[in-house]
Amino acid sequence: MRQPPAGVRRQRGIAVLTAMLVVTIATVLAIEIAWDTALDLRRTESLFARDQAQLYGLGAEAYAATLLEDALFNQSGNTAIYSRTDDATACGGFAFTLDEGGMTGGVCDLQARFNLNNLVTADGERDPLVMQQFRRLLAAVSTVDETLDIDAVTADTIVESAADWIDPDTSADFNGAEDDTYTSGQPPYRAANFWFTSVSELRAVRGVSDEIFLALAPYLAALPVTGGQPTRINVNTAAVPVLMSLGENITAQNAQLWVDDSADEPFEDETPFAGFVDPGMFPYLAYSSAYFELKGFVSIGATRLGLYSLLESNGQAVVTRLRQFDVVDVVVSAQSVEPAEDAESTSDDE
Repeated sequence: MRQPPAGVRRQRGIAVLTAMLVVTIATVLAIEIAWDTALDLRRTESLFARDQAQLYGLGAEAYAATLLEDALFNQSGNTAIYSRTDDATACGGFAFTLDEGGMTGGVCDLQARFNLNNLVTADGERDPLVMQQFRRLLAAVSTVDETLDIDAVTADTIVESAADWIDPDTSADFNGAEDDTYTSGQPPYRAANFWFTSVSELRAVRGVSDEIFLALAPYLAALPVTGGQPTRINVNTAAVPVLMSLGENITAQNAQLWVDDSADEPFEDETPFAGFVDPGMFPYLAYSSAYFELKGFVSIGATRLGLYSLLESNGQAVVTRLRQFDVVDVVVSAQSVEPAEDAESTSDDE
């Protein structure tokens, strides 16, 4: 049998190589297209799940507002009293389950806590009464938490530096801190010279260590100063250290007695506190609340989404003043009461 000429054999070899190259390229393109399609599908699923999780969070927000409206407005008498029992039911947490996921969360009274923004008045001046109250709060937390030791120098540094963090000037007061302190650190940063927008900002203030911040956080709030007036503390929901901060002569035993008494019957005037609370602090006391926080966690399949909302009761409705997603820290309450057994919950079956 005659062999084909050498040139023909070379052409056949090139044809085979060309066919193999075409198949290889087609296979690579097919795999790339399949991979991109799978990524697009996964990306789309994630976007849909996140949107759904946000809607769950907004549903939780509406549910929390309903809880607060029921607690504040469906009362007998002319004055709304937000009590320790009300806050126990809300702050104890609520949960509801939907077809593909669930939401857990809790609503807590922020006026049961010390408002960091009260340290400086709306005019930019320091409030000496509130600064002294903050010192007492640091001492009270140190007393309640036996593992924490905040000496007088550290406490003064924290108080003065927190006030410097808010006030509009850039000059540090004695034991305070401004830009020259913070810009020399690693990493460098500047003082806000503006209101605290989150309690977590306190961690950036001079003198506040991780241990001190974690101990203080449940007793602090960062609320707006509206109308030039400080935010008042609701004595019907405040925890022991916050109550101790109201006067030099208030012991942990006094404060615990007030907590127990207010759980039985909410306070309506300052009579029980006479002789204990610093007389200058009485204008800073309240018996109801306007500001609350919602912390929640949404779980849908593999999607996890945190929610934080600042809620305000304006006397007619509960409205959202601030909303943040992807805040996934746990619901922390400074209250030591158990949630009511009949705390409400909803589900998709209801």
